[in-house]
Amino acid sequence: MDFGDDQLALLASWIDEAAQAETGFAAHQSLNQRIPIAEQRGALDEENSEAAARKATAWAFAYHVQVVETGSKWRTQIIPYLEFPDGSSMPPRITDVSDSGVTVWSRLTERVSSNFGKARLHHLLFERKHGNVRDHAIQAAQSYSRASKEWTEWHDKEEALNTALRLARAVGQKELASQIMTEMLDLANQAISSEEEVPGVALRLLRPLTAESSPPRVLDSTVDAAIQAYDSPFIRDELIVLKMRRATTPKERETLHAQRVQIWLDAADGETGLRRAGHLKTALQRAQESGQAALIERSAAALQKIREEDLGLVSFTASGAISRGQFEEMMAPVVNAADWREALMQFAFAYGPAVGTIEGTRKAAEEHARISIVENLATTELFGSDGLPRFSPQTETEKVEMRLARQEAFALQSTAPLLAHLLHKVAEAHGVPSEADLTEFFSQGPLTSHELASSISRCFIRFWTGDPEGATFTIAPRIETLARNLVLSLDAGVYRLQRQEKPGQYPGLASLLSTLRERGLDESWYRNILTICGNPAGGWNLRNELAHGFVPNSGPPGAAILFQCVMYLWTLGPKQEDGDAESAAPESSGQPPAS
Repeated sequence: MDFGDDQLALLASWIDEAAQAETGFAAHQSLNQRIPIAEQRGALDEENSEAAARKATAWAFAYHVQVVETGSKWRTQIIPYLEFPDGSSMPPRITDVSDSGVTVWSRLTERVSSNFGKARLHHLLFERKHGNVRDHAIQAAQSYSRASKEWTEWHDKEEALNTALRLARAVGQKELASQIMTEMLDLANQAISSEEEVPGVALRLLRPLTAESSPPRVLDSTVDAAIQAYDSPFIRDELIVLKMRRATTPKERETLHAQRVQIWLDAADGETGLRRAGHLKTALQRAQESGQAALIERSAAALQKIREEDLGLVSFTASGAISRGQFEEMMAPVVNAADWREALMQFAFAYGPAVGTIEGTRKAAEEHARISIVENLATTELFGSDGLPRFSPQTETEKVEMRLARQEAFALQSTAPLLAHLLHKVAEAHGVPSEADLTEFFSQGPLTSHELASSISRCFIRFWTGDPEGATFTIAPRIETLARNLVLSLDAGVYRLQRQEKPGQYPGLASLLSTLRERGLDESWYRNILTICGNPAGGWNLRNELAHGFVPNSGPPGAAILFQCVMYLWTLGPKQEDGDAESAAPESSGQPPAS
């Protein structure tokens, strides 16, 4: 295709005219006014040289140039400003531009005089590997460097220098790269000392410089100046990370880790409420990353001092009412039972697991997620009673688990008091059984020895005789006892193998329940016990809270839901099939085991 000299000279003049603008954005706007975006669509018209030249020129300055870090290495990218789902783009990717378009770029380099024009055109020819590739890279780098002094916007300046450095490095121009790095450091110092608040400019210049093997000697002092200049803990934290990249000894890294933690502790001192808690949580995370016990202890202690009233959170309460007739109907299965034995079984099974069925929970959780816009947008952080972060969902699976646990915890608000009334009704309607009778009853379970049955019996008597707190604290450990006995009855090797792998440590309740779940434990009852006793994704975590001393006073509702868990597990045992003593799944008939 024959491109006329006059036509190319006109296009070059438009480029140089655009370069007179004070900012890169204004320069590109100037070219778009000369060659409207509508002309940039479609392929080059090989039969119309004038239209093809205009389009190729517009394409050259429509690409977006960016410097990115990939796998600890910095490089430039030239990408189209629009990419479509079908894989096409506007302008086309550099490799897809026809030879005619590349010819226009090459011939324009001979006619443009502005650094803005030369930098972009030589850069494109370097990326396309057209002609003398090394020379294109050098000329582009030099032109970008000169252009950085002509722009008035901080962003244009640092972007030009970052691109220049990458091009110089790409062709091994060490002297040119050294010159550009000095210019980058000078610009960073200007940004740091400027009355304008432009920390982003300083960071974008310092990040690639700290990754260089031989940066300017004064780089460290510039980073230190930035740390002193900026108050934001987020910026100062990132600057410390840049210094860590250049640390050469364990002692240096240890000191920098301590400084990084202190940044967040200091920031927390000037804040209140959730912002203070957030800064202290970050301090703990940084301390954990350091692996230094002293830093972890100091950060954890600071976070644990925060109480709910310090966070400025608001609690909401609600109540509901049912008629006496409805209440009596709900109590009927226990009140109308033949004796206390049947009444206990009705207490355990007549209303299903306290958290509800897994099907109902999933449906309610999905509906809540669908209508709750805030929950879908916000990041959730659960804190334990010790004041430390307990759970923050990162994956979709973890988010689903948290939604389920929250819904189950909500269900417990109404079912726990109901179960407490039911358990009281057992004694009111049928009298308090003797310890001996209770022990005989619980001894019928396939998982209970006489001693365990006696212990469980005393827990029930404590509840019925006005000591729900004592009942709560003594019945809670029996849940794990029964779960462990069930695991052993199904496959002794599971429990024993874990003990062999971690001598001195017992498999936790969550591990035991997981094993039982794999062996066929009902999903709804599995979630009931997990959420009540110790689900880190939410729930009441009553067993864990009791064990660690965070429950100062426990009433009947908490005791009742623990008793229901014990009753359920007590009825379970291995299935007996074809005379086989061991089986793959526990079962429960909802009735007391036969004696």
